[in-house]
Amino acid sequence: MTIVLTFICNAGFNLLLGLVVAGVLGPEEYGRFAVAATAAVLVCTALFDWLRLSTTRFSGDAANPASSSLKASLEAGYGGIALAILCLALVLHGLGIGVAGVPVVLVAVTAVANARFEFRAAEARALFRDRTYLWLVASKNSLALVLGVAAAACLGSAAWVIAVMALCTVLATLTVRASLDRHPAPLAQARRSEVATFARYGLPIVGANLVYQAILLTNRSLGVDAFGLAAAGQLSLATDLTIRLLVSVGAALDVFLFQLALRRRAESGEAAGHRQVATNMLVVGAVLCFLGTAYVVAMPALQALFIPAAYRGAFGDLSIILVPGTVAFCFAQFGLNPIFQLSGRTGILIGSAVAALAVDAALVWLVLPRAGIEGLAVAHAGGLLAGALAAGWAAARARACWPPARDALAVLAATAAMAGATWPLRSLETPWLALIGTGLLGTLVYGGLLVGLNAGGLRDALQRRMARPGTVGPARGPEMEAR
Repeated sequence: MTIVLTFICNAGFNLLLGLVVAGVLGPEEYGRFAVAATAAVLVCTALFDWLRLSTTRFSGDAANPASSSLKASLEAGYGGIALAILCLALVLHGLGIGVAGVPVVLVAVTAVANARFEFRAAEARALFRDRTYLWLVASKNSLALVLGVAAAACLGSAAWVIAVMALCTVLATLTVRASLDRHPAPLAQARRSEVATFARYGLPIVGANLVYQAILLTNRSLGVDAFGLAAAGQLSLATDLTIRLLVSVGAALDVFLFQLALRRRAESGEAAGHRQVATNMLVVGAVLCFLGTAYVVAMPALQALFIPAAYRGAFGDLSIILVPGTVAFCFAQFGLNPIFQLSGRTGILIGSAVAALAVDAALVWLVLPRAGIEGLAVAHAGGLLAGALAAGWAAARARACWPPARDALAVLAATAAMAGATWPLRSLETPWLALIGTGLLGTLVYGGLLVGLNAGGLRDALQRRMARPGTVGPARGPEMEAR
């Protein structure tokens, strides 16, 4: 539970930090920062993420005698890629190549630092080192808040902010070295066969993520070329906060729910694993529908309270355009993709990502000459929606992994009722009152209808719990195993 809460807090802090940096730098310099930071994430995802995924998958048994060679293989893979990236970046820097005015060496260093941080974080989660993971995240965020914001305020340069953020990440990673390196793993123990296993496991997932990152980076670059850095900064902030908010919540759920499905399959068989995936899908869909609706309804209040003045208005318009596609994308990532992961058919993920890329490109070609920066938001949302539909079509064959249609309709009905009940609160002149009212009334209406309609057996589970008040923990039933 500590890991899940830390994951959520880390995501929330990153959102807050992005807002502060955007407000201090201003739209133009933040647009430069966003493009360079996205390029670093793209490099990290493309070249290192298969090692992070393999760390999570294979590093859980620290007592295994083979764990030292496994760790050595992971370290060898990371070190070799990092060295190659830095050498290439130095060559490109010598040729005068940069990313939105930021030296390419800084982008490469940031990518390597972020990859090392994610590698260590995945290792801590796999080994259930809750305190180590908490310290790793807390130290990085504390340093970034103090040093990163100070760099933005004092220097006003995207390049300096990126450099300082990379330094904070490296320092935080070094603080957990003693905790995670208790068992020696000399690089001489690294095995090519294990590295090949890591690649076969992680590369299909990485390939899909890479396509989605490429969509994001391409749209931002087109925004800079067509409308200037200031407009691109407006789109970047709306995209960053909207996607990060929903992805972070979905990923936090996935940290627990997917592992639960794996456990159920290992303990009770394939059918039990499929039933758990169906329950997980319903939970993920219900949470995303609630959060997406609340985000749209509360947008005027959120803008007034948290969004820097230079971004208001455009932020709300762009974010609302992005919400449907982002909700669909997150549902595919954390509700549908586990079907393919359990069955080993991860190649499908690349196909759905390519569908998203094709639709995004087509929409950009259609709307860019006729629309402003909003056209790029429409194209991005349309591409994400197309990718989700492609994944849904492929997953439709696994009927045992889907929740009953009645439960899905109950979630949609509750979402519509919540939107209708809370929409008048958008006109309140007091932002805090509108925000709190949306949260309270939305939760009451949404939760009440889900219970009333018995979505996923929720009402039955509550009745069983009330009938046995002395029971510690939630009552378990076939429908509510994930809760």
